[in-house]
Amino acid sequence: MERFFVCGFGDPAAGIGGLAWDLGEPAALLLNDGRLEAASFALEEGGDAVTLEIAAGDATIEATLSPRTAELPLGDAGDLRVVVGVADVGPKDGSESFQCPGQISRWSSDPLEDAGTFRHMAIDAGDESFVVVEAFGEPGADHGEERTDAWLIRGEDESRFEDAFVSTQYGGEAEPTRFGLELWPEEAERASRAAATRVAAAPLGGIRVGHAWAGLFRCQTDGILGLGSYLLWRA
Repeated sequence: MERFFVCGFGDPAAGIGGLAWDLGEPAALLLNDGRLEAASFALEEGGDAVTLEIAAGDATIEATLSPRTAELPLGDAGDLRVVVGVADVGPKDGSESFQCPGQISRWSSDPLEDAGTFRHMAIDAGDESFVVVEAFGEPGADHGEERTDAWLIRGEDESRFEDAFVSTQYGGEAEPTRFGLELWPEEAERASRAAATRVAAAPLGGIRVGHAWAGLFRCQTDGILGLGSYLLWRA
C-alpha cells in the first residue's frame, strides 16, 4: 500500500463512522454512539479487501471494505486512485455488525508537496455512488485560488466535474464547521440549477493532529443523506 492514503466509512443514522489517514502524520478518528474521538488505527490488506481497525478509549471498531469497483485512477496523471465499496462494520469481537458505504483514496506521490493548503473530501452520495473532491493551494493562496478537482464515482464508472466550487465556514479555531459543494458536469446548461450536483454538510465532529484537521459530516447530496469526510491540511 502507498504511504499516502485517506480511508473512511460510516452511517450518520447509525451514529458510527471512522476515518484514518497518513499524509506524513498518521492519525484517525472514531464516531461511536454519536461521540467522536481521536483514535489510533491499523490498516491491513488481504486480496481485494482492506480492513481498518480503529480504537478510541474502550471501543475498537473493525471495518472490512469490500470493493464494488476496480481501483479508479483519477486526475490528469492518475496519482490519485480511489476504491469505493461496502464496509462490514462492528466491534472487534464480531458482534452486532452492519454494512455501510466506505472508500479509500491513495496517492502514488506526496500530495502535500509544495502545498500551502490541501483538502480531501469524500461523500456518500447514495445509489452506490461517491463524490470525491481534492483541492490544492499554493503557499499564500486564498481559498478561492485553490485548484479544485471533483469526481462522481458510480458503479464501474467515474466522471469528472468540469467546475467544482467549495465553500467552507470556520469556527473560532479556524476549523471547518460547515461546508458546501456546487459541482457542474461537462457541457451542463448553466441556466438550469438542476444541472449541478449540490452538497450541504453539517458537522458530527472533528479533531486536529499536527498540520491536519479532519472531521465527519452529515451530508445532503441533492437531498440524499450520507456520511462525508473532510480533511484539511495547512502548512
